[in-house]
Amino acid sequence: MTSQTRIDRLKTGSAKVGCLLNPMSGQTRKRQPVIRQALSEIPGILVCEATDAATFKTATNQLIRANIDLLVIVAGDGTTHAILGHLFAALAPAKWPVLMIIPGGTTNMTSLDLGIHDKPEQALRRLRDYLSKPGVPKLVQRPVLCIQQTGVSPIYGMFFAVGLVARGVKFSRSSVKQLGITGGIFTSLIMLRSLVGMLVGMALGRHQNEWAPVKMTMTEANGRTHQGTYLFALVSALDCLLLNMRPYWGQESAPLHVTWVNQQRKHLWRSIWPLLSGNGRVLKEEDGYYSHNTEALALQMADEYIVDGELYRSVNAHEPLRITATDPVTFLVLEDTMTHPIAAAAEQLPIRLINEVAWESNKATSPDLVPLVDMLIMRFGESLDAVILYGSCLHSAISLDEGIVDLYVIVDNYHKAYPQRYLANLNAWLAPNVFYLEVPHQERILRAKYAVISTHDFERGARFWFHSYIWARFAQPSRLLYCRDDTVREHIYAALAHSVVTFLKSGVSALEAGILDVEEIWTRCLMLTYAAELRAERETRARHLAQTNLGAFTRLTEVAAPMLPGILEKQDNGKYRCLTNPQTQRQALWRWRLRRWQGRILSILRLSKATLTFNNSVEYAAWKIERHTGVRVEITPMLRRHPILWGLKVAWQLLRRGVLR
Repeated sequence: MTSQTRIDRLKTGSAKVGCLLNPMSGQTRKRQPVIRQALSEIPGILVCEATDAATFKTATNQLIRANIDLLVIVAGDGTTHAILGHLFAALAPAKWPVLMIIPGGTTNMTSLDLGIHDKPEQALRRLRDYLSKPGVPKLVQRPVLCIQQTGVSPIYGMFFAVGLVARGVKFSRSSVKQLGITGGIFTSLIMLRSLVGMLVGMALGRHQNEWAPVKMTMTEANGRTHQGTYLFALVSALDCLLLNMRPYWGQESAPLHVTWVNQQRKHLWRSIWPLLSGNGRVLKEEDGYYSHNTEALALQMADEYIVDGELYRSVNAHEPLRITATDPVTFLVLEDTMTHPIAAAAEQLPIRLINEVAWESNKATSPDLVPLVDMLIMRFGESLDAVILYGSCLHSAISLDEGIVDLYVIVDNYHKAYPQRYLANLNAWLAPNVFYLEVPHQERILRAKYAVISTHDFERGARFWFHSYIWARFAQPSRLLYCRDDTVREHIYAALAHSVVTFLKSGVSALEAGILDVEEIWTRCLMLTYAAELRAERETRARHLAQTNLGAFTRLTEVAAPMLPGILEKQDNGKYRCLTNPQTQRQALWRWRLRRWQGRILSILRLSKATLTFNNSVEYAAWKIERHTGVRVEITPMLRRHPILWGLKVAWQLLRRGVLR
């Protein structure tokens, strides 16, 4: 860990800053003039350029001799990997400078995991602004992988892989890299080619050598041994990989994330989405899927492997590769460049925001809701964490006799929640699952539509999901009708608070600069979220919601404002100044356009899934459209028999007529 002295120099503005620039890295090569201009704007920075292993070492040594406090690396994963190796060889961890990784390569997995997703010149200008007005730096600790084998110098990096992943990277060394494609498109191309290679092998009944699985023996830190043929294996110190993939689901408190898939795995197609999205807990070891966190791992194999995109080969099949975690390395992260909060625990939220959502959540509700909650407790038993009321029956004067109550059922585990495995898999693949419930009560029928989601997915949705499906709903006031215990209650409150912050941060960024009142801010942000889904509500619905909940929205905006520096600024008259500029507004509007396309696809998938889980789903959809728009949808025998295929035709007609948006 970097010494406190260097960190103190960053705080006071007296830090010496050095930069290692690889002008041949993917993005850097394309953007050299603007990157060099941005570097020239940082006073006193020492810039060293390097393009290969020998010059990486020379440049790193030159910067070490200059006794810099902050080392800025403008390059990709391969260059970062090489510099980490030289630093570990040359310095004790306490003597290291603070590191900052600027995404300048073809792939930039380490910088993206740390939260830096700007273009290189933008990140450098943010660094310039921070250094001109220093303060308490935002620091993140990450361990590094150390890969050792007898007779070979240690290798250091953030990501290790064998099997199909290594084959894909080897393919990337071919002419595809010469196309100049970088970032997510490059990664998607490699993933697609890897998948094609695997499918061709399956179709031919044999494996092409360049896409073959890997035979190996793996021994965990606890002594447990696994031997066989594996499609791939990953070991990483990163929480998030390229394209926001999180292919780990281990629960152990240990620094290394390990995942592997057996060649004889089951249900390959059903497993792809859980593997990529971080919902792998639904996958079973007996089906060939395994993930855990560990302190160390030993592998015996005679095959190629990659570390941060660089290709290596095990030199001796009888001598294991030993993978361990180093002490944490200190990275500087500029908060304005963060994709999402890093290690942002609930206690980092303003206590006033937590208290406000708690106060809203505990307001009194109709006693007629008790039978519905009791039925859900009976149905989900020990898997039930919480039940939340939201939606029209809460925000309007609709009677429970006339309307359908909207509930969220929060469970701790999908497989514990359902006796049917297919429902658990559907829920993990695309949360939430939606069901319909009727309960007789005092000579009446109480009706509810309830969505099932895990506590883990609910928290992730509120904080990290790009689409607004969760955070748009729960930024609005809701009621906590049932909660298992105080620990779950704290998690729910934190998720609700994060929903408010994410909603305002994403929505206000798309508004033009100026002074707006709370009603206008929430109306326009709600309209953005409505447009991101196939919704039947009229545009006036957003205005009605903002007016109905104006008191709550005013309080929530005030207590969330400390989490929105540079976005919202409260004025003396109670209004807020939106601190956007044309560039940030364009970027935000582009993200909302992406959400609209994503939302249409997700809405169709969720509606299709609902035909498997929701009784009378066709009637419910028709009733909802008529209630919000006045347009009656005829339920034909064909629509009833084939709700998915015929429903798409009806949805297209409604879209063209402007009924759905």
